[in-house]
Amino acid sequence: MQYLPDALKERLESAADILDKYDKFRIVTHYDADGISAAAVLCRTLMKSKKGFHTTFVSSFPKEVPVGLPLIFTDIGNSHLTDLLSVDEPVIVLDHHSNEEMVDTKKEKVFVNPHEYGIDGSREISGGTLAFLLSITYDETNWAKAIYGLAGAAADKQNMGGFSGVNKEILHTAMEKKKLRSKQGLYLDGDGIKDALINACDPYFPGMSGRVEDIDRLLKEIGVDPDGPVDELPKEKDRKLVSILMLSLLEKDIHPHVIESIRGPKYLHPDLNIDVDLLYKLLNSCARVLKPGLGLSLCLGDEKAFEMAVDLRKDYRSNMVKRLQEMEEEGIKSLSSIQYFYEEKKTRKGELAGLGMLYFLDQSKPTFGITLLKDRADVSCRGTRDLVKNGLDLGSICREICLELDGSGGGHDIAAGATVSKEKIDEFLERMNQEVGDIIEDFD
Repeated sequence: MQYLPDALKERLESAADILDKYDKFRIVTHYDADGISAAAVLCRTLMKSKKGFHTTFVSSFPKEVPVGLPLIFTDIGNSHLTDLLSVDEPVIVLDHHSNEEMVDTKKEKVFVNPHEYGIDGSREISGGTLAFLLSITYDETNWAKAIYGLAGAAADKQNMGGFSGVNKEILHTAMEKKKLRSKQGLYLDGDGIKDALINACDPYFPGMSGRVEDIDRLLKEIGVDPDGPVDELPKEKDRKLVSILMLSLLEKDIHPHVIESIRGPKYLHPDLNIDVDLLYKLLNSCARVLKPGLGLSLCLGDEKAFEMAVDLRKDYRSNMVKRLQEMEEEGIKSLSSIQYFYEEKKTRKGELAGLGMLYFLDQSKPTFGITLLKDRADVSCRGTRDLVKNGLDLGSICREICLELDGSGGGHDIAAGATVSKEKIDEFLERMNQEVGDIIEDFD
């Protein structure tokens, strides 16, 4: 791991010492696809060493920290490091989200945050790949688990335009060790090319996804069997279809790195008959319908869980395309510097905001997805690389505004979240509009 700073290696070695010392662990992880991926890496690592584990999925940091076993927090925990210093149990925190308060590691309290070492946790390393680094620090022979870590990075969109930073180094080494192999293809999944295009939500094709007649006409024009497998198109027809799909995105003035990401290398595990792209999409679907345990089970080799996840993915894709099509055709609400929409299903608002930003919403304004719950408003927000490049940091702004409104917030510069009381959601949006407007004004 020559690509890692020495101080980070030392921190990972301290965490590995805890793994080596104890025989059973309590893993607490975020319920999203990256959190599932991180848990999968660690669970498989502990299983290989014949150590026990109990995994819990959470949407936010638990009000009561579990007791009785050494604790491992993955993809969550950075905002509660001071609290974790006082617990009796050994603690490992593997979290790639930025945190303004860095807390020094003490005996058997090991906090690993890539930002502390100059590594961008929003693009270069995920919860999954951070957990993988611990896995190979603990046992160098664990490189076969790279697919699970990279699935987490892909779920967090860190593969857009190709993996970079630590993720890229992990990928290249895994391929050198023949734990992954590469095959070119469309990043689509489904029961045949027609189904894959009709229910294409990630990537999403404005004006095409969900439109059956348009897709029938397209496939007929280029002579493609609608029931043929996505990965088995004849080379010439594959090239023609890709050209048409890319042109459809170019006409919508979509960012080049998004267009280039509809087709490329798929990284396959040589023994499992699955690739990083499909794995993260299965895990994401499990997470969004609140079945993260199913996602973990498929990663641990449960064939029935895999089949159930594939069926679940079909329904999820269909529902996502319908909702994206509604947003595309009807538009969403807009203020001078931000745009927002209300979404009944809390677990999918962030993905809707992210995909909307990539494919059809106003690129000059960050997007906020809001779910109104019994006594609070839950918010997910997404920006663009260009907005971030010019100074936007959604995680920092969410954190500051929520502190003033007695809520909680934080996350990455490009993707963040917030929770405020339902009565304060309008004030939150107004404050956010003002703060974002001031930033945009500075770089216009």
